[in-house]
Amino acid sequence: MSELQTCLEELMEEYPDIELKPRACGDDIIERLPEPLREFYSLYGGADFPFGHIFSPEVALNDPVAKQAFAEDGWFEFGCDDFFSFWLCRFEPDGEGLWFDPWDHDSETDPEPAFADLPSFLRFVAEEYEATAWYYQS
Repeated sequence: MSELQTCLEELMEEYPDIELKPRACGDDIIERLPEPLREFYSLYGGADFPFGHIFSPEVALNDPVAKQAFAEDGWFEFGCDDFFSFWLCRFEPDGEGLWFDPWDHDSETDPEPAFADLPSFLRFVAEEYEATAWYYQS
């Protein structure tokens, strides 16, 4: 079992209401995505978590606002949380092999990759959700 599948199983144990959508695109679409997202999209067509969403590849590839905001700088918006963050993946890793950033659009900083793989990224955003859920539920 891959690290991604292990991560998703762990998250589904923690959050039984996770929805993993069935794959609905061909390999031609997957090849257009950043490399570290291809395994996920080869298995699923998107996901809904209590702490955010992974968009379908068609939505992510064809969102004109996301393209305008991020593509020029080498980023791909593949999801978001329901509060303040865009989920971004680089088309190429930085010098340290990092690809992902949960970028807060109110931070007044540029996106900067902080995670090397999707499982690390998802575990981080789940932990952030747990640490702040009390705030959003009150």
